Amino acid sequence: MMTHLYVELYDRPHAQFPCYTLDDHDVNQRQYFHNLTHHESADRAVRVVIKPGDEYRTGDHIRLMREIGCPHTDTVAIDPVIADDVDLNQLYYEAQAIENRTAGVLIVTSPNPDSGYRLRVSLYKDADQRLPSLLFYDWEYPSRTRPLDLNRFHFAHKAAVITIEPGPNYEAGDRVLLREGLGGASRIHALEPGTYNLHQLMPERKAAAAMPLIRTRRNWAELLAGLEFELQPRVVIR
Repeated sequence: MMTHLYVELYDRPHAQFPCYTLDDHDVNQRQYFHNLTHHESADRAVRVVIKPGDEYRTGDHIRLMREIGCPHTDTVAIDPVIADDVDLNQLYYEAQAIENRTAGVLIVTSPNPDSGYRLRVSLYKDADQRLPSLLFYDWEYPSRTRPLDLNRFHFAHKAAVITIEPGPNYEAGDRVLLREGLGGASRIHALEPGTYNLHQLMPERKAAAAMPLIRTRRNWAELLAGLEFELQPRVVIR
């Protein structure tokens, strides 16, 4: 079977057998998105186990979505490179709803047969969080195309920590732009690979202008609404 990922959902943290399993294999057409309401499995998962298939590539991961058909829904991401057996209580960040939050699963697969990537971004809701809430690879949002809109994942202005990791195809100068908005005039802040506490990262001051004084958010934890990958031209050695 040509499959990138197998995903097992458990309705109890220590259950011996999953309540539902899914993958991206289909005899006629690959199925990347799974609506759990069609299988009476919505809002049951409290633990997720991911196993690589015979087509697995580094970068293959999943997204768990709170609602189906909603353009801005709570979303968390799980990458087996980071953790392949996850208690969802560690990821969902609203205190009143720490489990049973999954109505849909999206399997995201790398387009690169060599498993290559240049940057991976991980976002954490809390500074002491062990696993990231969301993660993105550069190939999901190619350089100089559309910015990554965190509102799509109900995560704008919610990230406390960002980690930027270089991949095997990293080029010196590759970086990530923090964006206050998605428009061309929005404030940005460029970051090299590393880990940053966004509560301690302040936006650059703008030159004084003849305009009314208004209160602005004080740090990038409060400002961050989007991301953009800024990649250098590939260096080809002949």
